[in-house]
Amino acid sequence: MSEPGTEGSIGEQAYPLLFKPLSIGRETLQNRVVILPHGTSMLRDGAITADDIEYYRRRAATGPGMIVTGAAVVHPSSARRQRVLVEDYSDHVLPGLAERAAMMRGYGVVPIGQLVHLGRELIGMDSDIPAMAPSAIRSPRDPFAPREMDHQDITEIVAAFGHSAANLKSTGHAGTEIHAAHGYLPAQFLSPATNHRDDAYGGDPERRFRFLRELIEAIRTDCGDDFILGVRLSADEETGEGIEIADTLRIVEQLQSLGAIDYVSITLGTRGAYVKDLTQPEATAARAAGIVRANCDLPVIVGQRIMRPDLAEQLLADGQADMIGMARAFIADPDWLDRVREGQFERVRPCLGLNQDCRAFAPHLHCAVNPGAGRERVAPFDGNAPVERQRRIAIIGGGPAGLELARATALRGHQPQVFEASDGVGGQFLYAASVPNRAGLRKLIDFYQTDLRRLAVPIHLERRVETSADIGAEFDDVVIAVGARARDLPEEFAQPNVMNWWTVLSEGAPAPTGQGHALMVDDGTGFWWNYGVAEALVVAGWTVTYVTPATTVGYQIPVESMAPLLARLGRGDTRFRILTQLFDLDGSNAQLIDMTSGAVDEVAYDLAVLQTGREPVRLAEEAAFGSARVHRIGDCVAARRMANAVFDAQQLGMAL
Repeated sequence: MSEPGTEGSIGEQAYPLLFKPLSIGRETLQNRVVILPHGTSMLRDGAITADDIEYYRRRAATGPGMIVTGAAVVHPSSARRQRVLVEDYSDHVLPGLAERAAMMRGYGVVPIGQLVHLGRELIGMDSDIPAMAPSAIRSPRDPFAPREMDHQDITEIVAAFGHSAANLKSTGHAGTEIHAAHGYLPAQFLSPATNHRDDAYGGDPERRFRFLRELIEAIRTDCGDDFILGVRLSADEETGEGIEIADTLRIVEQLQSLGAIDYVSITLGTRGAYVKDLTQPEATAARAAGIVRANCDLPVIVGQRIMRPDLAEQLLADGQADMIGMARAFIADPDWLDRVREGQFERVRPCLGLNQDCRAFAPHLHCAVNPGAGRERVAPFDGNAPVERQRRIAIIGGGPAGLELARATALRGHQPQVFEASDGVGGQFLYAASVPNRAGLRKLIDFYQTDLRRLAVPIHLERRVETSADIGAEFDDVVIAVGARARDLPEEFAQPNVMNWWTVLSEGAPAPTGQGHALMVDDGTGFWWNYGVAEALVVAGWTVTYVTPATTVGYQIPVESMAPLLARLGRGDTRFRILTQLFDLDGSNAQLIDMTSGAVDEVAYDLAVLQTGREPVRLAEEAAFGSARVHRIGDCVAARRMANAVFDAQQLGMAL
């Protein structure tokens, strides 16, 4: 951050609105950047741990204006057996809350604690207490209907919000945010899709608003007027009969009329579909936020797929928001704000919008492109200390694993060189980026290339390496990162109108022939390698029958990506055959076996594409590199995902 009295950093001059202070309640934000609420699951028995605090410290240290911490539950009826949500209603969590808030204050950050009751949503966890909701309408994401809340339940939950907010105030938080978005309990009262009551809490918009109004009144009663109070809303729930922008404008008008709200945070969607993936446009909620802001005097936060500072600046200049919210951008690179402030946005490790590791919570938050996320206190990811002795490192392979290792070792002071057999870097990741709606994956390779140029790391293209003689110099370490290859088609299926899945990726989907019927045969892995190929066929004009032995469709695809993926495939009239295996192909008909009954039926096809899987590329024996220490990372160890390759590379790079 720039010193007082200076003209400001390069970034502050380039993005003056983004770095302009803003008054919210009795607090002044040092800039318009808000780290949006997102859970880490780095908790124990519902209480914050040192790991959670260190995760937030890495991001708070760059000086955002405000951090809204991940939702804390307000009542035991909304806690879960796993206890990975902050139980804000309980005294045992207060010391951790206080330590985390004080840490943020130390960096000039305004700490806000988000409060939630999940209502009918189990969020993929278990509960010993029956779910409750305004009406006994089952969530499409859970197997059992909730019980309908009576007036005693409502009174108890309203009081719980007030009590939990008071706990936040007592632990040094500047305010709280009511999570009234994404289909959780306050939103369930607001939405006509989930509130079918005919009493004082339902029946028309004014009565559906009553529950939220009582939450606000309870918090003001327990916390006073000097405590920031915000409300997060789904401007459009994107569900049938759910809240739409006209409903949101009415809700915001009611909020403003109370004179008790300090800001609103605008988002889109409900659980399972609100974390927009890379197939969705940037600044997804910006138009809705702009409409809200034009119709109220409350400060507005906008989030969802905002990664670039120039886009953030433009949203502020266009009057679509007063504050810019980001979560995944800071998961991928905790130094996002410092890089922008320094005028070096090209050095920001990009969030790809994969929604894989950051949404899997296995067992807590991680990141596909940043292995250090969620491991801030875990060696070797807990530091980046300069090396005492430089090592000359030959890296064979220019895919994500090789490039990540080159960057990690160069930053520490080693002397890496990359040797790539092809005429460009990126490896198989470029093919993953070649399928429809996945071009954004290339941002990771662009990031590596830019930073390796800055670090002056030599990259030798069209240099196939099998022994030390092919390297042409002495190295202390040789790291093999040559990836994996697609397995060949089985001989019995080597027919003119049968293709390997890899051919579609490397050469593109062919134009339809005959009746335009394509058969896509999954091997049961159910990941993007399969569904990306199917989508490429659909875009090329084929009608696809998707065959998989899996028990469900897309079980390895992140849940937030499934709805848009299925919609895109559905527009191409794709049909799915689960629990089905390919038995034979005769050139025009495929024999398919139902795995439950053993019955065999035939499906006509003009093109069959088979997923054959991948196998590690075997390069050379360690003896081929003389006295150098030899390491292997990424897919050449075992064919996995990009996230695994980057993890291997950074782990080795931090340890060498």
